[in-house]
Amino acid sequence: MSSGIRRRSVLSAAALGGVVGSLGLSRPASAQPSVGTGPSATTLSAEDGYELWLRYRQVEDPGQLKRYRAALGTLVRQGGGPLQRSAVDELARGLTGLLGTRVKQRSHAPSDAALVVGTPTSSSLIRELIPAADLAELGDEGYVIRRVTKRGRIRTVVAAHADRGVLYGAFHLLRLVQTRRPLEHVDLTERPAAPLRVADHWDNIDGSIERGYAGLSFFDWERLPQLDSRYTDYARVLASLGINGAVINNVNTPADYLAEPFLTKLAALAGVLRRYGVALYVTANFAAPIDLGGLDTADPFDAGVRSWWQKKAKEIYGKIEDFGGFLVKANSEGRPGPLDYGRTHADGANLLAGALEPHGGIVMWRSFVHDGDEKWDRQAYQDFTPLDGKFADNAIVQIKNGPIDFQVREPAHPLFGSLPRTNSMIELQVTQEYTGHSTHLCYLVPQWKEVLDFDTRKDGEGSTVARVVTGRVHSYTHFGFAGVMNFGDARNWTGSHLAAANTHGYGRLAWNPELSAEDLADEWTRMTFGNDPHVITTVSALLLGSWHTYEDYTSPLGTGYLTHPPDGSVTGHFDPSPTTTTQFHKSNREGIGYDRTAATGNGYTELYAPAIRDTYESLENCPEELLLFLHHVPYTHRLDNGTTIIQHIYDTHFAGAARVADMRKDWDGLRRRIDHQRFTEVHRQLDQQLTEATKWRDTLVAYWFELSRIRDEQRSWLQAVIAPAATALLGGERNELPVQLVNATGSGLRTTVSLDVPDGWRSEQATGYVTSRGDTTVKMTVVPPPVPALATLHARPKSGSVPVLDSSLRSLAKTVVVPPASRCVHALDAGPGSAPVLKDYTRLSPDSTWHEGADFGWVGNTPDATDTGLFDVVRRDYVRDSAPTVLRLKLPAGRCTAHLLTGDPHTFNRTLIVRVDGEEKARSEQLDGREFTWLRIPLDGGPSGRDVDLEFSAKEDQTWHLSACVVVADDRE
Repeated sequence: MSSGIRRRSVLSAAALGGVVGSLGLSRPASAQPSVGTGPSATTLSAEDGYELWLRYRQVEDPGQLKRYRAALGTLVRQGGGPLQRSAVDELARGLTGLLGTRVKQRSHAPSDAALVVGTPTSSSLIRELIPAADLAELGDEGYVIRRVTKRGRIRTVVAAHADRGVLYGAFHLLRLVQTRRPLEHVDLTERPAAPLRVADHWDNIDGSIERGYAGLSFFDWERLPQLDSRYTDYARVLASLGINGAVINNVNTPADYLAEPFLTKLAALAGVLRRYGVALYVTANFAAPIDLGGLDTADPFDAGVRSWWQKKAKEIYGKIEDFGGFLVKANSEGRPGPLDYGRTHADGANLLAGALEPHGGIVMWRSFVHDGDEKWDRQAYQDFTPLDGKFADNAIVQIKNGPIDFQVREPAHPLFGSLPRTNSMIELQVTQEYTGHSTHLCYLVPQWKEVLDFDTRKDGEGSTVARVVTGRVHSYTHFGFAGVMNFGDARNWTGSHLAAANTHGYGRLAWNPELSAEDLADEWTRMTFGNDPHVITTVSALLLGSWHTYEDYTSPLGTGYLTHPPDGSVTGHFDPSPTTTTQFHKSNREGIGYDRTAATGNGYTELYAPAIRDTYESLENCPEELLLFLHHVPYTHRLDNGTTIIQHIYDTHFAGAARVADMRKDWDGLRRRIDHQRFTEVHRQLDQQLTEATKWRDTLVAYWFELSRIRDEQRSWLQAVIAPAATALLGGERNELPVQLVNATGSGLRTTVSLDVPDGWRSEQATGYVTSRGDTTVKMTVVPPPVPALATLHARPKSGSVPVLDSSLRSLAKTVVVPPASRCVHALDAGPGSAPVLKDYTRLSPDSTWHEGADFGWVGNTPDATDTGLFDVVRRDYVRDSAPTVLRLKLPAGRCTAHLLTGDPHTFNRTLIVRVDGEEKARSEQLDGREFTWLRIPLDGGPSGRDVDLEFSAKEDQTWHLSACVVVADDRE
């Protein structure tokens, strides 16, 4: 039976378009373009991007400038509080720059034209110029911008019921002038679609940012409560978008933020934000009563726990009277929560909501619950829908846009519309965790539009996600938007000039989700780079095409999650790694895709309304952009255009990477139209993106050809795979490195393969014959120097002029070099007793305790051990602990050196601190996932040998790792 939904239209309606809806929201500033004349190249001074879109450069066109000066040269304000003061300050700053002359501020209207701002309460002029009925329905955040002529005098008016509306109206008026809109007949009425428009920061106490790609946090907890001007600029930027809340710490947070000295620091920061209408929120650790209060439980039904939270809320509001409330991540990815005590998410949320309610605060409770990959897509729905109606009125369930984790393509989350009696808000990710970090241009507004415009059908036709999260489907008391921010301490805030378009787009959509991606791209470009028509057209096109371009070379047809490592490191989720993520894309030799159907899969499709369920369930009707998210199909399955799945993979990956080269060329066409600094920095970013896009293309094309062995109908190539992908080599000895050669041409090839190796290494070429669509493995001889090292090897096959996918990550090996045991005083491979041990090495396990006559062993505390099963025999496992642990070593006479290998093949690795006989000798940096380092520790056995104690420790609340301990006499190095 047909669902009545057109194929491929379920997610795509109005993705790149928008209409003004029933809220009475006006068209954006960019809706009525007026072509301006760009400045000459000689007038373009260097810019570093710090101003973002709040650039107030003088209007170029003389006639337009004259009209603006006449209308806006005098600014009249007759009262108001701090928010209105901020509005006037911004207008004075902005208009002075835009008009090229100082704006006169007055409390009484002049006889000629003037700009009048205020509320009926603060201004008799506003009462005279704007009927009270025009403001009555706008709430505290809405406003009117109107040209009024009264008694022959022309007034441009920014009026609102409350000062907060005046502030937002002031930024809107500046936006109109920045984008060169005519004001002669301006008559705009605006109010936000949702009351909650929040910026979520995943910033940590130590200054790092989880999923942050723009440097370190600009929240300086060492210096606060001392303030920095950047905090004011941050508040201005948020207010310019209508964002009215900021969560300043990571969802994976310790409890420290809820106690001194942080409360005093937070109060100072809140004072800055308050002047721009931004409420401060804090992520709360659910175990805070234990960590801070000394209780032995955090059970929400425990009277002592309830009392603790009530007292804590009172303490916070005593310092921050307009504190917004808490964001909570609970019982997900190891975080504490109410399920630890046999309670529910509603029980946990209501505990905090009850403490906040007397003070007017709210709790935003994340629905992201990830206990394992197998049920990830369904767990939030299964955990939260039975609790519908059980959450407090001041609790809101915060729902990610999709059921997995901010992938480049996934369906709208089935929870939207499924909680009719529970306040709901949407969580979008502005920072590009899975969409290229700050290296790849990937404008996410079109993606967000697809989700917001998705019709859930949960309350009948028209129950779009946008209508759900703006309170127009169900009778919510609290609802809105949360965006995981991409800000850091980089001078340009976002690490990439173009990434700021996502920040702007998020804030504007949170204010009005019916705005179109085209209008927002146009608006941001004008405000950021000026009104040169060629710049506007070029940059807008780059933005609007970038998401699909990124999708084409990374994630075909909804495959998703092809990145590794899945950790909190800066490099996590950036590089392609299809071999370590097969649980998500289910690729094998027969086909590709995750079967989530009710008929033959995991039943995920059943979570949607019947019409959507039937469309998703049907292989024939399923939207093709989600085909591989919902179905497992043979590589020979044909799409609507007749192309097979595998050919589509080949075509889109090559075409996507080629489009990045075109993007760079288009950008280069803006030379001398954009200031040299920003032009050069974006050009450099696009260079890096092209390199990374080629790497993605080659890695994924090579991977799926190797599985399918179906040739590309348009192209031929050779590829090399170093097996395993990472390997351990013995220094000073001949090692055989297996390299698999795969032939994607139509005929057999004799192929020679060589290795790129570091200086001081020796390697020998190898030759093999590979049949068409076949493979063969050759053994490459490589001899590294006999010292501990880490290096990257690159296999390069060659057969005549046949193209080679030599950018493929699968042709790279990140190798660790260890000296043979025969050259070592100690050769210890650390890990659990059951894990494999390197040839001739000795196992260092938690059971290796020191005793009389031993050569090595733990003294006192013994560590834990982990075997990840990933990487080579040395790096796959390690010993670890959060407490200081002593390893005693028996040394021979003379000087020697200990080499300690630390890292993690899966997740990021914290600092390893090494002390010898109580004195610190070495300290590793925090390492990203899959990264390792050797620490070098000089030791001295003295004239007759002695025992030495190496103490391993980490920073507070962190865990140290040790994969190997190698001690070599100095005369053997």
